[in-house]
Amino acid sequence: MDKKEMVRQEEIDKSIALFNDKYELAKVEGMIKDNKINFTYKDKEYRVRLLNQKDKDDLDLLRRKKFGQLIQDKDILFEKTLIALYKEKGISIEELTSKLNKLNTELHDKCFKLGEYISKGETESVLNTYREEIEEITNNIYTVTVQKSHLLEFSLEKQLEHFTIKILSYLSLEVKADEKYVKAFDTLEKFLVEDEELVEQTVSYAVSLNYKL
Repeated sequence: MDKKEMVRQEEIDKSIALFNDKYELAKVEGMIKDNKINFTYKDKEYRVRLLNQKDKDDLDLLRRKKFGQLIQDKDILFEKTLIALYKEKGISIEELTSKLNKLNTELHDKCFKLGEYISKGETESVLNTYREEIEEITNNIYTVTVQKSHLLEFSLEKQLEHFTIKILSYLSLEVKADEKYVKAFDTLEKFLVEDEELVEQTVSYAVSLNYKL
């Protein structure tokens, strides 16, 4: 493994640690009440909520505008074109996709088996073995997902996706003021220059809630 690959692997490891530990995303589903996620950050009460129809219309309008800007940029390639260029250099996105599909199938099978064993009252040691295997597969899925994402991060589709997530998070976030919740930030720009940890946490919750991850 060369130095560049080692640095990339370190980034992947850090991403996995963040994904698994920092915001405990596996527990987010349990935080959802009435289609909202409430949390406290630096003594302020925030909540992330599902987008209403007006928010969705605003999101769609902004996405269309962003797409129009991106498609006019000659330096930004469609994902299909980028995949073909990688293939010419011996890098197969198709192999990563196939690996992800296989891992997801394995994850589904293990989760199904775990559910069966729980219902049958299997011993804790057997259940823990399956839980460990599920955790390992989940980490592998995230590793391959990050690798694929790095390769395609400059595609038009990925740039539009990043922008969509930012807008989604900005529109979803509210802060409590005078015993009621109001829009946390007036503009996307103000939201993005706010405390980085707040932005990251909002993104985690907004994506989990609105996409039901």
